[in-house]
Amino acid sequence: MTSEKLIKSKERVQQHGEVFTPQWMVQKMLDVEGVKEACENIEATFLEPSAGDGNFLVAILERKLKAVTEQFSDGHWKTKSLFALSSIYGIEFLADNLEIARSRMLLRYLNWYEEFFHVYLTSKSDLYKSAMYIIRRNIVRGNTLTKKHPDYDTPILLNEWKRVKGSSSKVEKIEFTFSSLFSDGEEIEKGIPEGQMSFFDFEMIDEEKDESVSESVIIDIQKVHQLGER
Repeated sequence: MTSEKLIKSKERVQQHGEVFTPQWMVQKMLDVEGVKEACENIEATFLEPSAGDGNFLVAILERKLKAVTEQFSDGHWKTKSLFALSSIYGIEFLADNLEIARSRMLLRYLNWYEEFFHVYLTSKSDLYKSAMYIIRRNIVRGNTLTKKHPDYDTPILLNEWKRVKGSSSKVEKIEFTFSSLFSDGEEIEKGIPEGQMSFFDFEMIDEEKDESVSESVIIDIQKVHQLGER
């Protein structure tokens, strides 16, 4: 049995403190009371502030898509699965890890679709394009300590995908900065040391989105990729 690789190189450990969380520990953490239930709630939002190559992100997506498959019919799977996907956020400092995490998320989503519908999802479909669009805007490059991009003096930007009341498929896309999740430089969640942020129990509330950076847009979640074509 091949052992799981937890470091890529000694240099990366020394320079960035990069050590990956083993799968057994990921699953154990996600089985904690409260967290386990949130993973089965397609609307519960998670933020991983040090995403690495996506171990936690993929594991959370796996549990959410399992919940979608068990809770909803074929006719609702596409929309509900995108809502589940849109609830998972990640920030990663290293560019190569970021691309791996994004690719793993997309591949896991495609695998679930193929297992559910017994057909491949074409890259030309709205569903494929929208899944990729959501992943690339929810999992981004950044330094969570400075709350900025590692190479540029620009804030980390994220998007909220807020479900429109009265509609089963429309979302309001609201862009905001990562720094807006903090109040006067201090973490909103009490008991978390400065410079750290838990990805558990992450929720969007009005006060957190005061620092919006663009006008909101309402669109069907299966069509969100069109926003990138405008």
